[in-house]
Amino acid sequence: MNWEQLQEELIRRIREQPRGFQTNLAKRLNIAPASIARYTTQGYGIPSAHITPILEELGLELTLQHKEN
Repeated sequence: MNWEQLQEELIRRIREQPRGFQTNLAKRLNIAPASIARYTTQGYGIPSAHITPILEELGLELTLQHKEN
């Protein structure tokens, strides 16, 4: 999975969350809810500093493994 694919997957999962999730995520990241909306609807990239808190809010962890040839 590359950076773009990771962002796409996180955006998909953020969109699937119940109402209020994006607002709570914005509060945790100390950003405006409109910033989350830009990630999920306008194609803006997710800042790398936000990846870990987003993963935590989604109950996910990032694991690295060797690429299969």
